[in-house]
Amino acid sequence: MAKEEIAYDDLLKKIQDLLSASPECHDIHVDGIDVYRETIDGANWDITTFRCSGSDNDIVECRDTIRAQILELREAFDVVK
Repeated sequence: MAKEEIAYDDLLKKIQDLLSASPECHDIHVDGIDVYRETIDGANWDITTFRCSGSDNDIVECRDTIRAQILELREAFDVVK
């Protein structure tokens, strides 16, 4: 199956929607994603930083909760260069 190319802002919105839909990711945000010239571990992008906007959250729990969904996004989409 060929990967779909997606605009940076559209992919970032998909990621933010995943975070918003998960109670474990309450008040956790991704401000941006890194886009690479080459494919690394199956995709040309990755999340490098999660940001907390409150004190009642657990980034490790959040990342564990959405890990499979992020991998699915990495398998399905590459960012348009």
